[in-house]
Amino acid sequence: MIKLKPRENSRDYAYRMIREMIVNMQLVPGSKVSEIELAELLGISRTPVREALIDLSKNGVVTTKPQKGTFISLIDPELIEEARFLRLTLEKELVILLCESNSDKDFSKLDELINLQEFYLKQSNYEKFLELDDEFHRYFFQMAAKSNIYSLMKGLNIHFDRARKALFKSKPTLQTLNEHKEILTAIKLKDKERAKKAIENHLTKYQFDKQLFEKEYNQYFTKTK
Repeated sequence: MIKLKPRENSRDYAYRMIREMIVNMQLVPGSKVSEIELAELLGISRTPVREALIDLSKNGVVTTKPQKGTFISLIDPELIEEARFLRLTLEKELVILLCESNSDKDFSKLDELINLQEFYLKQSNYEKFLELDDEFHRYFFQMAAKSNIYSLMKGLNIHFDRARKALFKSKPTLQTLNEHKEILTAIKLKDKERAKKAIENHLTKYQFDKQLFEKEYNQYFTKTK
């Protein structure tokens, strides 16, 4: 059954669902994909699926090979690092903006997201936890009236998301939750340096874990160029 979000058309739905399948590695790197099979799975026509695959190819996670077909791209460490760098650069500036804001911000939504993350972590529901992780970061962009920037970042960020989600599922920890609490506390206190440091700690964690990721998923990586 199709589960469209409010104001979401079939193309956006196809993009969202296929993106999720790539990030969760339900669509394995290097595997061939079929428009017909994806359309049947999602309960929609082939046209929005084809359009979504074209959009995803622009992000570098889908590759079309003439006379061979469409494939999920192998994992590229350079693209992961580019995406991580972009996100870190943007989010450092974002938390500074929120700290400098003269208006009183309503943090109740972020408090709620942290409470829900804590609940789902205790339930070992890591999929839901990671969904809320994405929502936590997205909401910062919304609070700063920068939602369009978040949408632009999300295209490249698919590479970082694929690595981040694979690592978390193999290594669930309270550290992510505590880092979110620290980021939010620093913003509430309008402590720019503390907030910037908290974001840096949070988004550089992958640097310490990337060897584990590259070793475990080595068969899905691009070879030396």
